[in-house]
Amino acid sequence: MRLSHYALALTIILLAITGYLAWEAQEEAKGARKELELVRKQQAAHEMAMPQKPSTVAELPPAPPAPLPAAPPLSGSNLMPGTPASLPSPAPAAAPLTDLQKQLMGMPAFAKVIESHDDQGFAVISAGRNKQLASGMKFDVRRGNGLVGRVIVGDTIEAAEAVVDIDTSVTLPGVHIETGDELILPVRK
Repeated sequence: MRLSHYALALTIILLAITGYLAWEAQEEAKGARKELELVRKQQAAHEMAMPQKPSTVAELPPAPPAPLPAAPPLSGSNLMPGTPASLPSPAPAAAPLTDLQKQLMGMPAFAKVIESHDDQGFAVISAGRNKQLASGMKFDVRRGNGLVGRVIVGDTIEAAEAVVDIDTSVTLPGVHIETGDELILPVRK
């Protein structure tokens, strides 16, 4: 009889501890959501408080005069006698895309970066539980026809947004993930 009393008491204690830990985890998640909301509000207030700087384009120095040809055009050239030698040449053709660039361009975007906090090592993306995101998932970040980095889904996943950590071991020095960049499935492991 005594052994069953001890087992019952131990079971009740374990259930109480498990319930407490579950409650504590929920409170921590609420705190993380509130902290993210506070950071967003602070950032919005900071952006509103900063005066808008007029965008000015720096003046370019004048182009140097085109050098004159040293010899007259050869026979069969497209220049006719008496025409100036400084005619504009046709623009060079764009370099053809590599196979990897073609693969990148063909991949559908999974989500977009809606906020980037590169200096703090995280970004906010436009996908969440609505796209079955799970903590630890990895995505490459595409801009145009090139990769700019990799992100890893963090613990804060909301209905249509999630916080991702920027993987600094993959990002090239001087390259920053920006708002509008697209997330795609990893091209390389």
